[in-house]
Amino acid sequence: MKDLVSKLDIEENGATMNSFNPEKLVEMYDATGELGLYLIFDNQLHFGYWDKNNPNASLSEAAARLTQIMIDKSKILQGERFCDLGCGVGVPAIQIAKAKECFVDGITISKYQYDKGKKLAEEAGMSDRVRFIQSNALAIPCDDATYDGGWFLESIYHMGHRQALREAYRILKPGATLLIADLITGPNTSEEFKTFAREQLHSDHIPKEDYPELLDEARFDLIEIDDITESMMPFMVPKVKAGFKQYEAQILQYVQREVMDNWLRVFESVCENLGYILVRAKKRVCP
Repeated sequence: MKDLVSKLDIEENGATMNSFNPEKLVEMYDATGELGLYLIFDNQLHFGYWDKNNPNASLSEAAARLTQIMIDKSKILQGERFCDLGCGVGVPAIQIAKAKECFVDGITISKYQYDKGKKLAEEAGMSDRVRFIQSNALAIPCDDATYDGGWFLESIYHMGHRQALREAYRILKPGATLLIADLITGPNTSEEFKTFAREQLHSDHIPKEDYPELLDEARFDLIEIDDITESMMPFMVPKVKAGFKQYEAQILQYVQREVMDNWLRVFESVCENLGYILVRAKKRVCP
């Protein structure tokens, strides 16, 4: 792991980085875009979902499947307002806006993601329904109780769970559904990996057992926690390898092969150390 940390080349002056440092998070995601990694995910920078119905799906196809699972779990209705807290370049935001005929605000702290999201929404003819806001997701520029629903799709671990849930409670209307797709710690998670995740990936991961108390503290009622680790982690590394091979020529226009190898090691470490859950909760009508 130490070799991986040194090779990632995302340290600055040897300083230890805070996992919730907004500036460093921006640097990481802006750089990720510039490295061409969005190619292998087809602009959906989140994990994929595989089961007996799609065992041979590519990484981008399986990522779209996970987005659809999240959409299916959402209770958002036609014409209502939805918030994607940590939206990436906005593909899931565009997809839920299309599927549910709702209005979506995508929140990203990254200028690269903000610009790319706006472009993709325009290309999809969805600029009237999908809006992007460049902002820290812990301080969204909106009134209290603005949104009818929302989700954290692989983003809450960058923000701190308590702080993120507190802001989600503020912006959602009473009774609104909140969805969370989260990478979680488990028995196989090493302390070395936790340190690496905080300092280099700006992520702080928690066990799924913490969720009931955290949600209750934030005044959400837990509806379900679905552990889908086995439909994701065994597949991710082979699919990432295949994606890198497919888009090798394009990615090598941006970076040297060593960078691709280092990112593959990151995925290997994540899959070895973390699990994956989907959480559905509801904001309490009476605090």
